[in-house]
Amino acid sequence: MKRINVWKRGFCLLLAIVMVLAGCTNEKAQKRESGNNTAATPTPTEAAAPTVTATPTVEPATPTPTEAVATPTPTPLNRYATKEEEQEAFTKFLDEVFVDFIGTNEMIVHFTLEHPEKYGITTDFILEEEASDFAATYEDMMQYADRLHEFNYDNLTAAQKVNYDRLDYEIRYSEKAKGVKACMNYLMCENSNSVSNLSTYLTEYAFPEKKDIDNFVSVLKSMPAYLDSLGKLMKSLCEEGYTPTQGMYDTTVENIENIGKLENNVILAAFRENAKEAGLEDEVYNSYVTLVEETLKAEVCPAFDKLMTTVKGLESYISEPKPLASIEGGKAYYEVLAQTTTGSNWTVDKMYEYLLDKSQNMIKDYLNIYSKDKDAFDRAGEMQYGTRDFTTILDDLKKRTAQEYPKIRDTNYIVSALPDELCVEGILAYFMSPQYDNPDRKVIRVNPKNKSGDIELFSTLAHEGYPGHLYQDEYFRMSEGYHPINSALSYTGYMEGWATMMGTNAYLWATNGDANASFIFDFDYTYSMSIVACCDMGINYFNWSKDELKKFLSKNYLSESAADEIIAMVVADPAIYLPYTLSHFQCMDIIEELMTTKGMTKMQAYEAFLKVGPCSLDVLRKNLGISPE
Repeated sequence: MKRINVWKRGFCLLLAIVMVLAGCTNEKAQKRESGNNTAATPTPTEAAAPTVTATPTVEPATPTPTEAVATPTPTPLNRYATKEEEQEAFTKFLDEVFVDFIGTNEMIVHFTLEHPEKYGITTDFILEEEASDFAATYEDMMQYADRLHEFNYDNLTAAQKVNYDRLDYEIRYSEKAKGVKACMNYLMCENSNSVSNLSTYLTEYAFPEKKDIDNFVSVLKSMPAYLDSLGKLMKSLCEEGYTPTQGMYDTTVENIENIGKLENNVILAAFRENAKEAGLEDEVYNSYVTLVEETLKAEVCPAFDKLMTTVKGLESYISEPKPLASIEGGKAYYEVLAQTTTGSNWTVDKMYEYLLDKSQNMIKDYLNIYSKDKDAFDRAGEMQYGTRDFTTILDDLKKRTAQEYPKIRDTNYIVSALPDELCVEGILAYFMSPQYDNPDRKVIRVNPKNKSGDIELFSTLAHEGYPGHLYQDEYFRMSEGYHPINSALSYTGYMEGWATMMGTNAYLWATNGDANASFIFDFDYTYSMSIVACCDMGINYFNWSKDELKKFLSKNYLSESAADEIIAMVVADPAIYLPYTLSHFQCMDIIEELMTTKGMTKMQAYEAFLKVGPCSLDVLRKNLGISPE
């Protein structure tokens, strides 16, 4: 769970310059209105009034995939004598599904459970790459459908009903996505490609006990076969026409260089530090360090060298960025990405209109502050939190959270800077979810190369820690009815929606309650991200040309010169910005709806939101008793 920064290479948001020159109309933009006959908007250096106007017209592309009609749920049979008996049977069913979900892959199992043997799980250390389509997921999910629908929903506990709804959602969605193919070289994405993810796995591997070290050595010995299959799959995708951009290629090469070099090896450095948790005697600890070092030298680093040779052999496949909408089946794939990452059932058209409307509301608020409190911009520019020490900031956030948010048990955490080799441009920080049966090991890593100010760092640590990811994870884990299956399901929209709300709320703390200065900090992050997320949809789904993108940027106060970089960004990582923008606003709407329609206080609304826990937004709304999406 990461907080990302859209301005990966120093983009400059020019709104402050633009806004002091002239006002802005409040006309709502309509996506289908033609922009072809509109004069080009002057650049921010020209003293002309910027106008929020229509999004460029796009040529119709492949029709939006029709949402599959869900298979009717069968009428449950009365197979149990009492509700309690049925509830017990449902828990056993969830146990079985959980074991099936996490499988035997050592990496997945280890990051989910400290003691998999208690669930009858034996790992095989074969690190398999995911399939490039959703057919296998559909086949896996359908085996649970009949069994799930045999249970009488009304007889389940409140927590069990949410898990029933979660699984029902997964079944329905797998049916919708079953014919969709991944239409890109997803192994070479810029922010979370296969090598960078592997780096995280190997350097964040936890060692609560000696057995974990033995398993880790086995994982290292499996690396040559895994990396060989990974290289072959990368090449296969290139040969199928899913070619990387220059940025994707460069990032992958850099990732391999950083993790695969023998000198100052980052895997060994992380192992030295993390293995201290096992509490071994010095002699035993040192012998393991030697064993890991020898394994890296003899097996792992040569395997990365071989992968590097394979990847460099793909240099001839580098191409100009190809929007998904320009590839056969790409629109369907993008819609699957957009809906799964946000947890929303909306069409991409509706997502776009919603997010653009939210962005333009932020413009109105920005102008309102400028007209009534110009000094807020100076105050925001002069503000500092006073320290960049991670622990000091998190301790402060922890105390503030305890005063203003629903109570959780006292928690500890590990926070540290990422090694230089793992500092990915654009990633500000991340939180590692604890294993299900080891909930006290909470880890936050921060990118020390992030040059944002003290207050932005405060917000980032609020996003990852208190009251963001760490707090939300802890609250849900300690809720009545939490089941291990919840640690095997991922709902990025809910989790990033909550964490982004919390990062935004934290600006108010950092500015000592100055609401206007707080908004200015929020605006600089959220507006930029939202506009780029709209560009992502425009490029990858609506198939905008570069000229159409430039017009959109001009009309939304960003420089046209950013067009090439934005295209490269969103083609390399489609839909990556949507959970931090669209899901963020949707979660804010849910909190507001709980307060207005159910009369809850903000504290009560937060508590209700947290108790349901991570799920798709339609499941969340259903279990909160509010209107569907």
